Amino acid sequence: MSGRWNVLRAGHIDGDVPGVPSLPLGATTKAGPVRLAVGSAGEARLLVPLATGEKIGPFETGTALKIGVTSLTHGQRAIRFLDVICMSPDLEAVFGEVVDDIVRRLADRNDGVAAVAGALDDFRELLVSPAGTEVDRSRVVGLVAELIVLNRLLDISPSAWRCWRGPAGDRHDFRAGDVSLEVKASLGAGANQVTINGIDQLEPPSSGSLHLAHLVLEAVEGGLLTVASLGDRALLRADDPAGLRVLLEAVGCADVHDGAWNRFAFRTEAERLYRVGPDFPRIAPSGFVGGRIPAGVIDATYRIDLGHASDAECPPSEFVSLLQELSG
Repeated sequence: MSGRWNVLRAGHIDGDVPGVPSLPLGATTKAGPVRLAVGSAGEARLLVPLATGEKIGPFETGTALKIGVTSLTHGQRAIRFLDVICMSPDLEAVFGEVVDDIVRRLADRNDGVAAVAGALDDFRELLVSPAGTEVDRSRVVGLVAELIVLNRLLDISPSAWRCWRGPAGDRHDFRAGDVSLEVKASLGAGANQVTINGIDQLEPPSSGSLHLAHLVLEAVEGGLLTVASLGDRALLRADDPAGLRVLLEAVGCADVHDGAWNRFAFRTEAERLYRVGPDFPRIAPSGFVGGRIPAGVIDATYRIDLGHASDAECPPSEFVSLLQELSG
């Protein structure tokens, strides 16, 4: 089934439905043939014709699917379609199985709404996140902050996602050569404290530089900054979306539209950039005698107050130059 959607993405447009890339399937309802289609961003769709006056009930779909009614011109007349859209590229294979099941059900009876409802019931466990599945808000805040920086890098170069190294195990979030950037986020206006995870996290690369970007976010209803909006933007602009998805999976976000990662929305209250050096408040190997961690100390997680780092704060122009270096 995915192969047919790929044909549509490649530019095949059936002339019966102007402007909508679509292909008829070997299944019909009382109102006409069922069609595969793709959306404006390439998302996989299924168009199920509805009879005049036919009503649809509510569908429980979670975040994986979006279902609505779309009116399109077919031939010389307008037809209403039940429009089933797969919102997650990672679930397209499962969506293909759902479509196959709908086609099988239509072979027995040509009630499109009943066929869709029945198939969704059978595939619910694969398409709806289990109840109670949540992601801690601090993880959401951290990923949103990193995605904000990632999108700024992609503004400069579509290959700049490759310098996002934290998900791959690097001690710094972003690194290119001997230039590193650590991104920290705080929630709430005026927040200055951030958590440092590990003794090495604020140690610059050998013969290189390290900066710390601090983004202060505020949770707001209907905010524009979400994992879904920022993730979609990055995936559309990266020169290798599949490679970027691997990094997102590494941080636990296999689907940027997952409701567990999108319970919160934000706006930016403030952002500052600091150069990390000897006078920056930190615990790092270079701060110990001989540049070695004391024997018996394995690791440390600690908090710092950036109010004590004002002498290390950089002008906004340095942030711009740093992003240029990282994206190079």
